[in-house]
Parts: sequence; structure tokens; C-alpha cells
Amino acid sequence: MKKPELLAPAGDFEKLKTAIHYGADAVYLGDSRFSLRGKAGNFNPEELREAVNYSHKHDKKVYVTVNIFPHNKDLSDIEKHLELLKNIRPDAVILSDPGIFAMFRKKAPEINIHISTQANITNAESAKFWEGLGAKRLVLARELSVDEKKEIRKKTKIELEVFVHGSICISYSGRCYISSFLAQRSGNTGECTNSCRWNYTLMEEKRQGEHFPVFEDDRGTYLMSSKDLCMIEHLPVLVDAGIDSFKIEGRMKGINYVAGVVKTYREAIDSLGDKKEYKVNQRWLKELSMFSSRGYTTGMFFGKQPDADYNFDGESYRMSHELVGVILEVNNGFAKVGLRNRVDAGDKVEYLTPGLEEKLFDIDSIKDTKGAVVDSARNEDIVFIPVPKDVRQNDLIRRDKNFRNSA
Repeated sequence: MKKPELLAPAGDFEKLKTAIHYGADAVYLGDSRFSLRGKAGNFNPEELREAVNYSHKHDKKVYVTVNIFPHNKDLSDIEKHLELLKNIRPDAVILSDPGIFAMFRKKAPEINIHISTQANITNAESAKFWEGLGAKRLVLARELSVDEKKEIRKKTKIELEVFVHGSICISYSGRCYISSFLAQRSGNTGECTNSCRWNYTLMEEKRQGEHFPVFEDDRGTYLMSSKDLCMIEHLPVLVDAGIDSFKIEGRMKGINYVAGVVKTYREAIDSLGDKKEYKVNQRWLKELSMFSSRGYTTGMFFGKQPDADYNFDGESYRMSHELVGVILEVNNGFAKVGLRNRVDAGDKVEYLTPGLEEKLFDIDSIKDTKGAVVDSARNEDIVFIPVPKDVRQNDLIRRDKNFRNSA
């Protein structure tokens, strides 16, 4: 069985390194001017060059998003961006606008083109249209069922990519107008305010100032915001449907999310090659519950489901674990750590290492950069702590958010 590609988000250079460290086969990233995630850290031209070089040095692919819906004023800058991409040679660009597609085909035919989910590819004729124009890959619309994806596979030879994990836009495959209407910031030019995830209330016309929550049950609900997508229990179904690339959403999410999701899906995809039947490891499901999510759904993959399978139930983002720090170096049983949270001697933490199961360890001691033993250290401090033998550079350290209450 040919294993599908694991494609991870890289909102900035640190997230790129994290994704590659934890097993991504490829990453997708962008310049904030031309990408639909303008609020992510993103990459300036020199950083894009460095990102491509870093990825290729580690035998990973890198895809650059140029998937905004441009206006006339954007075209000259996109042409300059095209010249940069010709020079730095990413493995592909991700486009949605037909005019930009034509521009790249004419002026940079050597660059592979992937058609973004923003193009709303929902049928085999659309797929054949883009295939006929020379696209290398299609990112299929999120609204398609597995059977519909199979039908497209049967009628085309082009590579197919689908989202398997992460946030779902309340729109049609990401073409959203809610943010433009409510905040005058267009999600189609990279300025989404995530207004579909705001908490909404009702106000009766004749009772100004009295706000009433929108109840679906006794706990309440959000009007538009969906649960997050999670397909880890159904990966063989997608392989059988002929999907070439499994994509993780999340360029605006932190390295704790990127590390945990990529590591988990890496293990799951690698297990697809086993001769034995695919078996979902319960540890994977536990892992995916540890960082920010809104509960999980399989979306439209298995057709229309009851509303309760999609609708977020009104709680805040769920996250059981928090990031403690990043391991910068490991020497003689000690790690140099860049802290992202306060830490105290005696704290119980987990080291997130690719390919290994997470285990709890006590931080026996903490030394500052001068070698002095300290009882605690704060966010952004650099410290040295003893670590287990398998811990590596770029591993993350995390802990239960409620560790002090449970101690």
C-alpha cells in the first residue's frame, strides 16, 4: 500500500521546524499578502527562501499558498512574488484564482500547481477541467462525501488532497463572507476574524439591551461554529478512495498543536503499511484531546449527519495540556530549554518525542544560564534541566493544565 503524504501547516518558521521534526512529509506556508491566513506569522521573501532550503535539506516538500482572490491592485505584487518563487523553487504553489493560474502557467511553467479548496471542486467535470489545464493536484471541497471523492478518483489521474484534521469553515469550502460583513475584514484576502466562532446572543426588537443566549439544549450552543474535523479513525477509507495527501489545518495554531497532531497522524499513517488490519490506538485519541479543539466530527465524509454531529456545544476551546518549553540542545543528560511557561523544580512534565510514547517525568532540578540552581523559572527564560536519554533537540515539553490543582 502506498502511504499517503502527511501535509502539515507551517504558520511561521518555528512551526515549520516543528512539523518536520514530528514527521510531516510536506508543509504548506505563505506570504501574508497572498495567503488566506494573513494573521499567521507567515514568511517574508527571505524567510520563504530559507524555508524552502530547510525543507529540502530534510528531504521534505514545501508548498506555497497564493490562494487569495486578488483585485487588480494585487496583480503587480503577485507578479513580483512569482519571480521570487521561480528563483527559490518550492515544490508547488497552491492557487484558486483562474487568472493567477494562467499567470503561473505562462511565466513559471516549471512550478507545479495545486488547486486550493477555495476553488470549490465538487465534481468530476471540475476536476477534469483543472487536470486538462495542467494542474498537478486538487484540494477537494470539504463538502464531498467519500463516495463522491471515489467518483472523482475513478475519472481522473490527478493527485487528490483532502483535509483530515482541524477547523472547519462555516461557508462553502472556505469562501466565507461573514467576516467581511461583521468586521469589514475579508476572509478571502487573508484577513479572517474567525467571526463564525464568536459567541452570539439574541436581542428582541422591543427589548433593547436584553441579550438572550441561543439555546439548543440546557447548555446552550453557538450559532455557526462547527466542531473540528478528525478523520484518524477512518484513514483506510480515504486510502481506499484514492486520496494521495492527508492535510492538517492550522497555520494559525501553536506549536503544541502542530507537534501533537503531526506526531499522532504520522504514527497512524505509518501503521497503514502493516499487514494486519488498521487498528485505532486509543492513545492517539487521547493525544488529540490534549490540545486546543472544539470537539470532533467527521464532517461531510459520510454524508449528511445529524446536526449534533457538527454543532459545537458552547464550551470554550478544550485543551487539557499546555506547552512548557522547547528543547534547544541536549548534552550529557541535560537539556537547554527555551521556556514558554513558568516551571518549578518538582513539576511533572511530558516530553513529546517523535516515535515514542509520552511519559511523565519529574523536573529534578533547574539551572539558569550561569549554572546556578534555581527553584523556578519564567516564560522566555533559558534553563538547563536533566532529561531522559531518548529526548532530542526540538522536542516539546508539556504538562497537564491543572497540574497544580491535582498535585
